[in-house]
Amino acid sequence: MFISRINQDVIFQSIEGKFVTTVLGSRRVGKSFLIKEYMKQHSDRIWVNLNMDSLAERESVISGKLQKAIEESAELKIGIAQKIWVIIDEAQKCPELFDQVKMLYDEFKGQDVIKIILTGSGYLHLHQLSAETLAGRVELFYLREFGLRETLALAYQKNTITELTLSLVCGEFNPQILEEKIQSLAPLRKIAIEAIKTQLIYGGLPEVLEMDNDNDRKRYLGNYLQTYLEKDVRSIPTIENLDLYKKFMEIAAEQTGSVRQDQKIIDALGCHRETLNKYRGYLSATLMYREISAFIGSSLKRIAKSPKRYLLNNGLISYLTRLSDLEILEKTGLIGHRFENWFLNELLICLDRDVEFNQIYYWRTSAGIEIDFVVEKKPNIYPFEVTYSEKVAPRKLKNLQRFLQDEPKAKIGFYVYMGDYRYDEKERICFLPGWAI
Repeated sequence: MFISRINQDVIFQSIEGKFVTTVLGSRRVGKSFLIKEYMKQHSDRIWVNLNMDSLAERESVISGKLQKAIEESAELKIGIAQKIWVIIDEAQKCPELFDQVKMLYDEFKGQDVIKIILTGSGYLHLHQLSAETLAGRVELFYLREFGLRETLALAYQKNTITELTLSLVCGEFNPQILEEKIQSLAPLRKIAIEAIKTQLIYGGLPEVLEMDNDNDRKRYLGNYLQTYLEKDVRSIPTIENLDLYKKFMEIAAEQTGSVRQDQKIIDALGCHRETLNKYRGYLSATLMYREISAFIGSSLKRIAKSPKRYLLNNGLISYLTRLSDLEILEKTGLIGHRFENWFLNELLICLDRDVEFNQIYYWRTSAGIEIDFVVEKKPNIYPFEVTYSEKVAPRKLKNLQRFLQDEPKAKIGFYVYMGDYRYDEKERICFLPGWAI
């Protein structure tokens, strides 16, 4: 069954537009599945599918024959009759592709005779494409693993998704509208909490969430990791030691949500700093890893400087750390980092829709006062303190109060937890239930 994606409307709008549409996301998040659904909705059009995983199709492009490959597949010359809609999967695996896409775009610009859609499970070359080769010609979008709303749609087998609560938060804040929204979601509270628990252990890959058996999920995640290493990482010429790369992933999994400490990682891996930087760059470039920089604001003298790091998929964290028991994670306190990681994915999904520039930071002073996430959408700042608990932790609440005192651009603070919604107008703090995200 096709489950509507939260951000599919902005992607579909781009497909109808004049620019090259590029959809990026880590392996198996559903990029190709989403585009194929769009094809079904417009089956009367002439579609061409190319995949750079295919050696024959890749070699054709390498030899400079992209236009020929398109026309042969469509059985039609570009510009002669109907418009040709071209989908090119795994585009990052063929750098030679991008100059030819640029040439086709420029040659037929304004004629509305060809539309090119690129997908990729990494931006090793696609990011460079948007910045250089196709500057001013490309619209770039991200597809993430399932968020909570998509997971609930899958559980209910309904192809409908309501508006994200976070979209009412990172904008014009109206406590009454937000409260009404959360009250409307109250009947889903129990199943939403169970969905979050599943995502804390197994992440949000659609195929994993479709499985009922935990052993099947673990087996899938093991195969997923191996496929990623063998197909994505091994194809990178400068990665010579897959075992070392995997060990770095294990460290990233263990330390998700923590401030980066390079020297300790170098000592653990027994490698040079250059190697560490290279591996970290590739893990990030394949959209498996994210670093959050420290927020400067008005506290320049007191902030921590090193970024926090996140291996983005909780399922991979469970597999790499061999910790997939919710009770153990709760007893050891490690559940907090899993919940933080889960919320980061929800935040990214929400901000992906925003056409305005935004950035995610964290805030920590030398005295240890910390805010998990700070979203900057100029001129506003939105701080989020995140905790996997139904109760409010006094220390975390004080951290939020302190930030609001120090940062005049932060009008409202958000305390994300598993309890009930309420808004403290005096303190300017909104207590936001994670189950209603």
